[in-house]
Amino acid sequence: MAVWLALAVLIGSTALPRIDELGLYYDEAFLAQQARGFVVPDRAGMHPGSVRSVELFGRPFPLRNAAYLGSLKSQLLIPSLALAGSDLRVVRATTLATGLLALLLSMLWARRVFGLPTALVAGLLVASDPSFYFLSQFEWGPFTTNLLCRAGGLLLLTIAWQSERPRRALMAALGGGALFGLGVFSRADFAVILAAGGLALAICHLDLVRSALRERLPLVLAAGATLLLAASPMLLSALQLIGASATIAERGDLGDKALVLWSVLDGSHFHRLMQVGGVFERIHEVDAPWSPFGAVLVLCSTALAVQLVRRRRADAAESEPDGRAFLFTISVILSGAMLLVPGAVRAHHQLNSLPFLQLLVASAIVALWHRGRAQPRGALLARSLAGLTLSAILLGNIAVIAQTQQLISETGGRGRWSQALNGFAAAADNEAGSLVVSLDWGFHEPLLFLSSRAKMIEPIWGIAGVLQSGRPWVFEGTSQMIYLVHAAPYDLFGLSSRFLRAARRLGPDGAQIAAHTDRQGEAAFYSVRIPRQHRLVYTGRFQID
Repeated sequence: MAVWLALAVLIGSTALPRIDELGLYYDEAFLAQQARGFVVPDRAGMHPGSVRSVELFGRPFPLRNAAYLGSLKSQLLIPSLALAGSDLRVVRATTLATGLLALLLSMLWARRVFGLPTALVAGLLVASDPSFYFLSQFEWGPFTTNLLCRAGGLLLLTIAWQSERPRRALMAALGGGALFGLGVFSRADFAVILAAGGLALAICHLDLVRSALRERLPLVLAAGATLLLAASPMLLSALQLIGASATIAERGDLGDKALVLWSVLDGSHFHRLMQVGGVFERIHEVDAPWSPFGAVLVLCSTALAVQLVRRRRADAAESEPDGRAFLFTISVILSGAMLLVPGAVRAHHQLNSLPFLQLLVASAIVALWHRGRAQPRGALLARSLAGLTLSAILLGNIAVIAQTQQLISETGGRGRWSQALNGFAAAADNEAGSLVVSLDWGFHEPLLFLSSRAKMIEPIWGIAGVLQSGRPWVFEGTSQMIYLVHAAPYDLFGLSSRFLRAARRLGPDGAQIAAHTDRQGEAAFYSVRIPRQHRLVYTGRFQID
C-alpha cells in the first residue's frame, strides 16, 4: 500500500497539472458525453445510431456505445460529472483515478499469488509504462475500466479460493464473477481474456481446476452466475456483435497488429500517435523514443520457457508448481489471441495482456535476485544484473514519458487531438443562431462535450447509403451554417479536400474559409461559412449551388 500510494502521488502530481494540455479525442468525448447526457440531459439525443440508453429517473442512462462496447466507462463518469461539473479535467482525472485503482488491485493480486517482491517490481513496471501512463489520462477504448475489472476480478476470485471462511469466500466469488462480467459488458473482447486465463489454468494447474470443481463447486457456480448476469447486456447483442465484427475486421492485418503490439511493448506507441495526429495507420512511418521493456520481455520469456522445459523433463512428478508457468502461458495465449481477433488493431486491444507481461518480467528479475542470494559466488553478478535490468527499464520508460509529454506541450495535440477545437467550441457557443455541420469524423462528439449551447449536426453517416442507392447526396444549407472539415492527412472519409476545392472555387466572397492550427502553426481543421442560401450536391465530387 505504501509503494502504491507513493506511485499514485508521483503520477498524480506529474499528470494532473497538465492533464488538459492535449485536445479532446473523439472516442474519449464519445464516452464522456453519454455520462454528461445523463447529468445534463438537454443534449443527450445527439449521438450516432449505435448508442443505446434506458430511462432512469427521467434521464437517459447510458447502456451501450456500440454492439461490442458497453457503457461502463460512461456510467462510472456520471458521479464525477455530477459532483464536479462537466469539465475535461474532471473526465481525465476520473480516468486517471480508475487506472491507479486498477494498479493497486493488480499489485494486491500479485502479492497473494506471486509474493511481495514480485508485486512491488511489477507495480513499478506498470506505473512507469508509457502506455499505462498516457492511456490512463487520454483514453480511447475502455482501457482503464477493463484493467479495473480484470485486476479486481482476479483479486476477489483468489481471495475466494484462499479463504477458509465460507461467507467471505462466497462474497468474494460473487464479486469476482460480477467484475469479470462487467469486463465483458464493457468490451466484448474481454471474453478472450477469460478464455485465455481458463486455458492457461487448465494447462499449468489442472489440479487446481479439478479441486475447485470438486471442493468448491458452489463458489464456481456463484461466480459464473454473476458473470453471466453482469455480462447479459453484451450477450443480448451477440448477433449484432457478429455483424459489427465483420465490419471492423478489415481495419488491419496480422502485420499491422504485430507492429502495434511491439510499439506498445517498447513504449513508443503514444509518442508515435501524437506525431501523426491520431492517424493510427501512419504510426510506423515516424521514429519515436523507446524503452527496453519489450526486448527484456523477449529475453525473459525465452529463458523462462527453456527453464520450464528442462524442469519438466528432469522430473515432472516432483517439480513444484511454478506460478511463472501460468504467467508465461497466459501471456503467450492472450497475446496470440489478440493478434488473431478481427479488427483488434488498437493499443487498448494489445494492452489486454497487462499486467501479465510486467509480472513475467518482474518474476524473472526477482528470481535472478534470489539466485544471487542462494549462490554466494555469483551473488554480486546476479544482483547487479537484476538491478541494472530494472533500472534500465524504469529509466527508459521515464525518458519516453518525458519526451512524449514535451511533444504534447509543444503542440497541444495535432490533427484529431488538436486543442484548436477547444477554441472553436467556445466561439460556437457565443455565436447565437449558428449551426455546426461536421463533414468528417472527429468533430461532433468533442464539440458536444466542449460546448453547452452550440447547435450541431453530423450528416456524414448517411452519405454512403444515398450514393449506394444511385442518387446524389443533396444538402440544403443556410448562411448560419459552419462546415467543419479536416486538413490532410487527418481526413477520414475523404470528403474534406473535395469540399474545400469546391468552396475555394466560389472565391473569397462566396466562401469564408478559416484554418484552425495547433501551437506549432500546423492546420488541424478548417471551418467554412457560405454567406447565403446554398445547396451541396455530392456525387463523388462536391458542387455548391
